[in-house]
Amino acid sequence: MAVCYYKVLGLPVRASEEEIKRAFRLLALRWHPDRNPHDSLAAERFREALDAYENLIDPSKRGHYDKVRRHSRSRSTTRPRRNRRHPMSDKTSTYTVEEILNEFFGVESIRPKEHRRNDLRFDLQVPRSSALEGTHEQIVFQRLVFCQACMGNGRKNSSPECLKCHGRGELEEYCSLSVQIPAGSQPGVRLRVAGQGDRLSPMVPPGDLIICLHVVDER
Repeated sequence: MAVCYYKVLGLPVRASEEEIKRAFRLLALRWHPDRNPHDSLAAERFREALDAYENLIDPSKRGHYDKVRRHSRSRSTTRPRRNRRHPMSDKTSTYTVEEILNEFFGVESIRPKEHRRNDLRFDLQVPRSSALEGTHEQIVFQRLVFCQACMGNGRKNSSPECLKCHGRGELEEYCSLSVQIPAGSQPGVRLRVAGQGDRLSPMVPPGDLIICLHVVDER
């Protein structure tokens, strides 16, 4: 299945805001491209951590994510806590990612979300014999796409809320795809399928689907 934001940050679904911030800070220090200039894997893991943080630190996005994936959390953690301030900062918690990167790397701002391509990760287990000989695997995954009814705006005409996406501006889309596994594939091989990632804006091309192969022994 597609990568889980909680697993990316190494957190349980009941993690608090402070735990989310702490986990992202540690991963940012480890995987930031400035610290790993020649490691493409580090850049990918940093992007995964950043996407996970941005979606879990925002109460509304986290609530929608949990609902779609049927994560269950206690009532106290699902209630939106707007404008809750970090004790060491005058900014709201949604800006903590900028504070972290600015403090350690001198980064003043994060890439604008509306201009960002969002890749997805899919972990696929393949029997060793199939990986050696080559095969095709049918996979099913979910991605986010902008709502065509409101063009990702969340509103339609004079209505305060788009009835199709309920004001979110995006919808969950189920996709089925046949993936070719090249003969001789080894554990850890990553296959990139162009254009099969999230498409959050009509002005931005969709991201890619990154398929991570896990070669397993048959029993």
